[in-house]
Amino acid sequence: MKTELTLNVLQTMNAQEYEDIRAAGSDERRELTHAVMRELDAPDNWTMNGEYGSEFGGFFPV
Repeated sequence: MKTELTLNVLQTMNAQEYEDIRAAGSDERRELTHAVMRELDAPDNWTMNGEYGSEFGGFFPV
């Protein structure tokens, strides 16, 4: 059973748990990215876009 990535879960995760998600592959990394984006309080006129596959020059989506 997968754990739903709520704000509380994100706040209590340790570094190894984030590494485990990273190592699990793109689908899990995308799920983590979306979970974090859901919790961000961005202005209404902002658009968020997760980074997948280094298209913005980074290494990881979160």
